[in-house]
Amino acid sequence: MSDPVSDLKHELLAAAERQQGHAPVNTDRRRRGHAGRNRLLLAAATVAIAAAVALLVTAPWDSSPGILAKAQAALTPPPGSVLHMKWEETDSPTNPQCTVTRGPNEIWIDQTEPHRYRALFFGLDPYQPGDPRAHVCSKSTPYEFGGTLTFGARAEWALKFVPPNRLWFQTYTFNFPWDPVADLRRAIGEGHAHDEGKTRLDGRTVERIRLSPLPCPDPTTTPCPDVAYFYVDPETFAPVELDGFGAIAPHGVPAVRYRSVSRFLTFEYLPRTAANLALTSIQAQHPNATGP
Repeated sequence: MSDPVSDLKHELLAAAERQQGHAPVNTDRRRRGHAGRNRLLLAAATVAIAAAVALLVTAPWDSSPGILAKAQAALTPPPGSVLHMKWEETDSPTNPQCTVTRGPNEIWIDQTEPHRYRALFFGLDPYQPGDPRAHVCSKSTPYEFGGTLTFGARAEWALKFVPPNRLWFQTYTFNFPWDPVADLRRAIGEGHAHDEGKTRLDGRTVERIRLSPLPCPDPTTTPCPDVAYFYVDPETFAPVELDGFGAIAPHGVPAVRYRSVSRFLTFEYLPRTAANLALTSIQAQHPNATGP
C-alpha cells in the first residue's frame, strides 16, 4: 500500500529539482543568482512538504476512526466486569394486533465465561402454557429467572423463581436482548452494521446504526430476524434505543412475532466483586428456596 506522505514528499522534491534543472548557468554571476534562488526554491519545497505532512497527519479523513470503530471500542466491556442493564420494552404484534409497554426489566450478566445471569422480566413468559397468542397483548406478571449464556445470546437452560419460595429448572430457547451491546459489537466486527448518521429521537440527538438481518436457518420453524436499528449517544455511544423484532415460540405451538422497541434506562459495567456477582445468581438471591 502506498504511503501518501512519502509520495507527496517525492512529488514536491521532484518538482523542486525540475525547477533547479531549468535554471541557466552561462556566467558566474548568473550561477550565483540562480544558486540563491534555487536555495529558496528548495526551502519553499521543504516548507510545503512539512505543511503537507502536517495536513495528512491531522486531517480527519486520513487518521480518525469511523463512527462504528469508535462505537465498538467504547462499548467493549472492561475486563472482569458485570453488565447491569435496565430497560422498558414496547411490543407490537400483528396477530393479534396490539401495542403493549412492559417493564422496567432488569438483568445482570457476568462478562466472564460461562456468563451467569439473572433477570427480572415483565415480558412474555415462555413458561406460560398454551398458545402465546392468548396472552401476547397482556401486561403479564413479572418473573425472575437465571442461568448461564452458553451459546451466544441464547439461553439454553434457566432456573425460574416461583413465589413464595421455589426454584424450577426448565430448558427453553427464547429471543431476548440478553446483551444487545455485545450483539452490536459482533455486528460491527462482521460487517453487518451500517452508520446512518445523526438523527433526532424523543427530542435528543443520537447516532443511528442499521443492523442487517442475519441468515435464517429455517424460516418455516424459526422466527427469522429482520432489519433492526440501534440508536446510541453520539459522544459516549451508550445505547439509547433498539428498534427491532421479537418472537416467542414455545414448543408445539405457532410462534408469535412482533416489533419490539427497547428503551434503555440504565446501562453500566460494574466491577466483578462478590456482591455484584451475587446479583447474577438466582440461587444467591434466594438461598432458602427449595428446588434443584
